[in-house]
Amino acid sequence: MSKISVSEKAQEYFLNIISKQKMEGLAIRLTATNVGTPGVQCGILYCPKEYITSNDEHFQMKGFEIVIDSSVSEYLDGSVIDLTKNEEDGEDLLTFHAPNLNKQDLPPDATLFDRLKRFIDVTVSPSLASHGGAVSLVDVTEDGIVKVKFTGGCLGCSMVGITLKEGIQTQLNQAFPGQIKDVVDVTEHEVTDETFG
Repeated sequence: MSKISVSEKAQEYFLNIISKQKMEGLAIRLTATNVGTPGVQCGILYCPKEYITSNDEHFQMKGFEIVIDSSVSEYLDGSVIDLTKNEEDGEDLLTFHAPNLNKQDLPPDATLFDRLKRFIDVTVSPSLASHGGAVSLVDVTEDGIVKVKFTGGCLGCSMVGITLKEGIQTQLNQAFPGQIKDVVDVTEHEVTDETFG
């Protein structure tokens, strides 16, 4: 179970904005995306109660709840949320400090291939599982061309080009800024009984 600290002022701020939404059971979700990569980011979102899952860690605050998906809780462990005043205009400024956000799962000398493989295996491929598909890393060239192979429901799918460019390539560019030149599909596509769509 991770630990988070939310100042009294920040709790009051959250409670105030939640009460204005008029949604019963609305929580605050702390997020971490692209974990273990140079493009890691954290965020704070509204979370309607129907989007709270059994995989979430719960933190009871005064009048509301904060949730964190347990798959990223180690990266948000020790987070501190506070409310201060912006010195320039006096506006409220919510700060979110996550000291473990840059935690690395791989050794510091891990290759780009190893880092990409882990990211694809842990983040990208599971998102295709809802369609019965998967993707794996085949190669990374010295000039940043990432070669991937689709399996399962992605084989022969008419949407695979969009998935590749708008989904996978976008995710990799965000997670590994400036390191990816292109993402290419090296799959021999054929329509099978598993093909999605």
